[in-house]
Amino acid sequence: MADAGNQDGLDVWAEHGGLVGVRPRMPVQDNYALSLIYTPGVAEPCKEIADDERLSYDYTWRGNALAVVGTDTATLPKLEAAAAALKLLAGIDAVPLVVAAPLPDEMAAAIRLMAPTFGGVWLLGMTCGDAGRVIDLLAGLDIPLVRSPRDSEHCLADVAVYPGLIRAVLDMRVTSLDAHLVAEAIAEGDRREFSFASAVGVARAVAEKSIELGLAGGDSPTPEAVEERLVEYLESGRLRPFKPVEDWLAARSSREAALRLHAGLIGTLEMHPKVSPHDPARLLSILGSAEQAEAAIHASPAEAERLTSRGNTVAVVSDGSAVLGLGDIGAAAAMPVMLGKSVLFKTFGGCDAVPICIDTRDPAELVDIVEAIAPSFAGINLEDISAPRCFEIEDVLKERLDCFVFHDDQHGTAVITLAGLLNAARLCGKSLDEMTVTFNGAGAAGIAVSKLLLAAGVEDVILCDREGAIYKGRSKNMNPMKEEIAEFTNRNGVRGSLADALKGRSVFIGLSVAGALTADMIQTMADAPVIFAMANPVPEIMPDVARAAGAVAVATGRSDFPNQINNCLGFPGIFRGALDVRATSINDEMKMAAARAIAGLVGDDEVRPEYFIPSAMDLRVPPAVAGAIARAALATGEARVEVDPDEVAVCAKRFLYEGRLQGD
Repeated sequence: MADAGNQDGLDVWAEHGGLVGVRPRMPVQDNYALSLIYTPGVAEPCKEIADDERLSYDYTWRGNALAVVGTDTATLPKLEAAAAALKLLAGIDAVPLVVAAPLPDEMAAAIRLMAPTFGGVWLLGMTCGDAGRVIDLLAGLDIPLVRSPRDSEHCLADVAVYPGLIRAVLDMRVTSLDAHLVAEAIAEGDRREFSFASAVGVARAVAEKSIELGLAGGDSPTPEAVEERLVEYLESGRLRPFKPVEDWLAARSSREAALRLHAGLIGTLEMHPKVSPHDPARLLSILGSAEQAEAAIHASPAEAERLTSRGNTVAVVSDGSAVLGLGDIGAAAAMPVMLGKSVLFKTFGGCDAVPICIDTRDPAELVDIVEAIAPSFAGINLEDISAPRCFEIEDVLKERLDCFVFHDDQHGTAVITLAGLLNAARLCGKSLDEMTVTFNGAGAAGIAVSKLLLAAGVEDVILCDREGAIYKGRSKNMNPMKEEIAEFTNRNGVRGSLADALKGRSVFIGLSVAGALTADMIQTMADAPVIFAMANPVPEIMPDVARAAGAVAVATGRSDFPNQINNCLGFPGIFRGALDVRATSINDEMKMAAARAIAGLVGDDEVRPEYFIPSAMDLRVPPAVAGAIARAALATGEARVEVDPDEVAVCAKRFLYEGRLQGD
């Protein structure tokens, strides 16, 4: 990022779109790196954390992440200024988070349920009294809760104290922030002249005090180690784990490599300051201008899009109830996936995505929390939430929120599946309305994909679940979403097993389990059948077996086989385009436009059985999708601002090749 130079006040905030963003801790430059940071390798740390939640501090950013919390949008500049200072001075991944919960009990409830995401919380944008009541209500929560010792309108009041204090509290695994620790930090801070190294002495002093008071965790480092690591960070810009981690490149298996990588990086994502002044006085000047930005947002709330990071920031929200092929593993164990997803948002779309894992299975609670934190974000991506709860959650959030809501497991999968089917149809010399499609899997993805295919022109669809074909009037293993889909699918009333529902059909789409499809079933299908076996990590049928049985086009969800149906082809560009036009929602026309853009990147002279869907690493895809989304949003009235769709695509391409967005 460019230095702030001599610009003052609001110019700094407007130039950079706020003071903080996110970035990957390592580049994703090939499919192997992609497989470790996301699927299938990310499953390994998830499984470890599911067995022992304490490992979330080793395998994710939780051991270094802090929520800096305020109660309304106008506090965002104060929160961002604090987050920038915490990163610059102490290497802390601090997330500015508005939680619109005006009552202390509501704030306490929200923080309790979001606790798996963070290693601590700083109640900065609250009065001292309200913050104290929240802390009292959260007695026993095993993460530290920090508040300033006095009410202050100035975000800089404790800039010489709190970076070092919080650094030590996180490192020493202190769960209860004793007043003596704060007093020690203030005393040490008052003795030192403010500089970029001022946090070092505070951190060591607080670490020593935490041991003296018996507040340090049982596996905490020494004060000397806390000091040494912070000095190393200030010199190198890299924060290493306390526990030595062997080089992941030397691992003997992909499982071992994934575990080493996630532990060595302390999570795959980090916050970063968008400004990097060279002297303490300039830093204080930039942070102090937060008051001007706050006043501007008070006067005109829409200014938050321009003056803070909100306009380019999305939340990746999960409850951990349906993670990859692992099932309900919990919010803490879902964090590696959400961090990996956020890495892909940034890598391929330039979107600042923040993972938020919520520890509840109550749809109403999850909706309330997402609604409370929505002022921090321009879009919401729902992830790995089990069906049928995910449908209710998405529908209610769409009604309540003023930003777009997208459930990628549903709609991202639908977009990429449609793109693949468009080109598989070309390969077979058919149109979509000539394709008869049988699904195995009637969860969130299966239902969403079937709806989009019908909207795009497929006329004959049958969905199957573990009970067999879904038809109107079936009573066993049904829910409201299956009953709804039964109204306009399976028009001939086919009953029986998957094998029965496949006879004479031209397309199988699997969103189910390994081994669900056999070669014998394929041989009963129509001539030149198309097979999309997308169960992960093991597909419904292996591609070589499907081809040997007569399949002309085969796709899976895996990166080590041709034609991967990978959501990474869709969501970065979808969100990039939606953010750039400030979309109110992402409708079917926008999804179909994205699918056609992806399919169109495979030319008529290129399409063949081994290649009918672009690779996840094809950098032509995000700009094409972003431009298509912007164009469709403008055409359908979903865009809040008028922009040139071609310029949206150019800006996305500039980010991919130059690492900067327009205005950076």
